[in-house]
Amino acid sequence: MRIIFNTALLIVAFILNVQGQNQFQSNMQKAMQSWGQGKSTEAISILERIASVEKQQWLPHYYIGLICATDVFKHKASQPAEMIKKANKATEAAMKISKDNSELYCLSGLIKTAEITLDPMNNGRRLSPLVIKDYKKALALDNNNPRASYLLAEYQINMAKMFGNDPSEYFKLLKSSKEKFDNFKAPYAFYPNWGKERVEQMLNSNNETK
Repeated sequence: MRIIFNTALLIVAFILNVQGQNQFQSNMQKAMQSWGQGKSTEAISILERIASVEKQQWLPHYYIGLICATDVFKHKASQPAEMIKKANKATEAAMKISKDNSELYCLSGLIKTAEITLDPMNNGRRLSPLVIKDYKKALALDNNNPRASYLLAEYQINMAKMFGNDPSEYFKLLKSSKEKFDNFKAPYAFYPNWGKERVEQMLNSNNETK
C-alpha cells in the first residue's frame, strides 16, 4: 500500500498575545521548516523539546507520529520498527492531552497502515480491522473531518484492489472527502491540513481509467 503525503503544511495566521504561546508557534515553525527540508530527525528533535515544555499541547506529539509514519511509508526510516514504536508512543501521549480527537484517530490508523507495509502478510491480517476501526472512530467523532473520510476510502480502495474486488463504492466516500476538503478551514495554526492533493490525484486517476 502506498500513501502519498503533501508535506507542505498550510500555516494559518494566528496572533496570540501570550509570550509563551508565541514561542510555541516559533518553535513549531522551525520544526515544520526542518521537516519540509527533509530533515526528519531534526524536526522530531525540535518537536520533542517543544512537547517537554508545552505539556498541554497535543500538536507536537501529533507531528512526531506523522513524521515517523511518513518516513516509514517513504522507506526513509533506517529502523522502521523503532519509528513505528516512536509514532505510537507520541500518539498515545497526544491522546492523553486531547481526548476524543478525530485527527489523532486518523493518525493512529495511519501508523498501523505504515506498520502493515513492513510485513503485509502477517501485519495486515492482525492490523487491518484495527485500521478500519480507527478511521471509523475518527469519522464518528467528526463527520466533517476530510482526512477521516479520505484515509478510510483510500485504505478500502487499496484493499479492494489487492483482493481483486471492485473499489468503485469506496470512491463515493473519496468524493465526499473532496467536498469536505473544499469546505475545511483549519481552526488554528499548525492544525492538520493535509490530504486534499492526494484525493484530487486519486479521483483524477480513477476518471482517466474509466
